[in-house]
Amino acid sequence: MLVGVIVLLLIVCGALAFLWMQERGKIAGFTAREAQAQEEIKKLQATQSQVIHTTKLASLGQMVAGVAHEINTPLGFVKSNVEVIGDLLDDYRKLVKQYDAAVQICLQPVDLIFGADKAALDKLVKYVEDARRKLFEARAALESSSLLKDAKELLGDAGDGLGQLASLVQNLKGFSRVDRDGMDSVDLNEGLDSALIIAQHQLRDRVKVVKHLQPLPKVRCMGSQMNQVFLNLITNAAQSIEGDGTITIESKAVGNNIEMSFEDTGCGITDDVLPKIFDPFFTTKPVGEGTGLGLSIVHKIIKGHNGSIKVRTTPRKGSVFTISLPVDGPSAGTPAVTANAA
Repeated sequence: MLVGVIVLLLIVCGALAFLWMQERGKIAGFTAREAQAQEEIKKLQATQSQVIHTTKLASLGQMVAGVAHEINTPLGFVKSNVEVIGDLLDDYRKLVKQYDAAVQICLQPVDLIFGADKAALDKLVKYVEDARRKLFEARAALESSSLLKDAKELLGDAGDGLGQLASLVQNLKGFSRVDRDGMDSVDLNEGLDSALIIAQHQLRDRVKVVKHLQPLPKVRCMGSQMNQVFLNLITNAAQSIEGDGTITIESKAVGNNIEMSFEDTGCGITDDVLPKIFDPFFTTKPVGEGTGLGLSIVHKIIKGHNGSIKVRTTPRKGSVFTISLPVDGPSAGTPAVTANAA
């Protein structure tokens, strides 16, 4: 009897040991798979960060191309005006030489008066009358010439062009805020104006911008990131408009928050696309024309500032993107992003 009990106990212990070894193997397998999954997640995060970085560089390239376009236009007419001014001054110099020549002709008879007889004097009188006529004509040509006036106007236009260049460079500096790092107190209306200037090459002659900007308290945020948000939203709105259209931008203070809305008369967003617009890498553009990270980056920046973004849209009529940011800047929590169809 005792032997049977011992044998039974051994069998039970063996079975338990076998089960324990199986469970241990499963646990080890789970641990290995978990470690592998963590490694894959790290690789995916690194890849996503690289793609986002590449997309930012692409956005920077697009912005630089736009700035180059904006700089090229005033530079072109400044160069043209300066060349024309040079030609006008050459023409005016010719008029002055004609006047000087007429003066010299008028002075020549003085040397002939002392030795002249009657016939010579009659001839001299006629000569003087012709000289006076030429002198008056040269003088009248100088007085009626618009060359100096035209040159002055062209110089004024050239000065305006140089002023545009200076303003563009100043706004580009404010847009990128390369001289500042980290959080700062920012006037978002100023950042918006800078973004509009940078995006002007996509708006000119096609998209009208209507601004209703109320005075805003300064917001504690990363100014360069908020400018990127504005540029992305303006660019998306412009690209959603086929042909001519309007972008209406409003800003206002609501309690301890700032609200800014970007309304376009574009194609709108369909119901099947709307839930995906903030997803990384999602895009409705043809292959090679979009990375699907523009609104994803906007979402990330706004969420990182403890803000929110929502969209109201009607297909074939347009969309309204509204961002809300706390004046005091980011805090511990971050609200969810919402997207509602009209």
